[in-house]
Amino acid sequence: MRNTDLMEAFKENEQDLIRFLIVRLKSVFAAQDLAQELYLRVCGLDESFAVRNGRAYLFRMASNLAIDHLRRESRQAELRDELQAFLAEESEVATPEEALISRDELARLERAMAELPPLSRKIFYLSRFEQKSQREIAALVGLSPTAVFKHLRRVIDYLAAVRDT
Repeated sequence: MRNTDLMEAFKENEQDLIRFLIVRLKSVFAAQDLAQELYLRVCGLDESFAVRNGRAYLFRMASNLAIDHLRRESRQAELRDELQAFLAEESEVATPEEALISRDELARLERAMAELPPLSRKIFYLSRFEQKSQREIAALVGLSPTAVFKHLRRVIDYLAAVRDT
């Protein structure tokens, strides 16, 4: 099945894909957004791209998109919870000593980040601040997911060591 055939399979199965995504995501709007993203991905495939069973391939892609979406939402919820907890704690006024210690630790970590190789710094930023998956980062920087994992591990170990000194 060529890419044009896959696009045709998408059109034939679009409503089934949306229903499938609604069940997974429990949101009509999110399901429609992911169905559109799926269509755009299918459109972006090389003309020579071929699969045996277009329907199965589309449902696998939809499932993967749903899983990524749910992971992203889960991570965002965790970050919101952390932020709310932080803001609740922030109402307590820090002592001058605590403020000085915090500023010192932040300065040490900023210096440590500046000492990292640019690629490692970029990978860390994409992972921690833009919540990109290792596969997404690998595609953006042109490395394998394993190499991205190793960069992240080294950065985290390095920052932990700096923090603990």
